[in-house]
Amino acid sequence: MHSYAIRPLGLVGLQYVNLTLLTLLMLPIWGCTQPAKSSAPAVVFVCEHGAAKSVIAAAYFNKLAAERHLNFHAVARGLTPQPELSSSAVAGLEKDGVPFTNEQPRRLSLEEARTAVRVVAFCPIPKGLAEGRLQSFDVPAPNEGYSTSRDAILVPVKALVDELASRNGN
Repeated sequence: MHSYAIRPLGLVGLQYVNLTLLTLLMLPIWGCTQPAKSSAPAVVFVCEHGAAKSVIAAAYFNKLAAERHLNFHAVARGLTPQPELSSSAVAGLEKDGVPFTNEQPRRLSLEEARTAVRVVAFCPIPKGLAEGRLQSFDVPAPNEGYSTSRDAILVPVKALVDELASRNGN
C-alpha cells in the first residue's frame, strides 16, 4: 500500500482549515497515519509542520513528566508535515541534553486528536477537532532564536505538567 502526503497548496483562511479537516478525516481511511503507540495517556503537541515547536514541546513534556513520575506520553504532530525535523530545534534540544524522537514529522490523525488527554497547538487547528481539550499558544519559531522559542514553549508545557500532576496527587 502506498502512503501519500496531501498538502493543501496556496489555500488560506477558511479554505485551508476546511481542506485540513477533510484531510484529517480521510487519511485514516487511506491508511496514511497511525496513532501514537504508547499505553500511557497521550498529550499531542501540534505545529504547522510537526518539525520544530511541537517537537520541542513534546521532548520537554516527556522529560518533565518522567521526572515527576507521571504516566503520560507526548507526541509531536503537524498539520502539513515537512520531510525533516527543523535543524534549529534538533540542535537546540541536543545542546540542552533533552532526548527527543528523531523521526520524520507525522501528520496529526483524527484518532490522536480524539483520544488525547490534551491537544496543545502552536498553529490554527480546525474547529471541533479536540473540543474541550484544546489549548492554543502563539510562540516564536525556533529559527528566530531557539532559546526564546524554547522558553515560550516551556510556559504552557510546565503548566500542563503541573496540572496533570495535581490531578494525580503528585
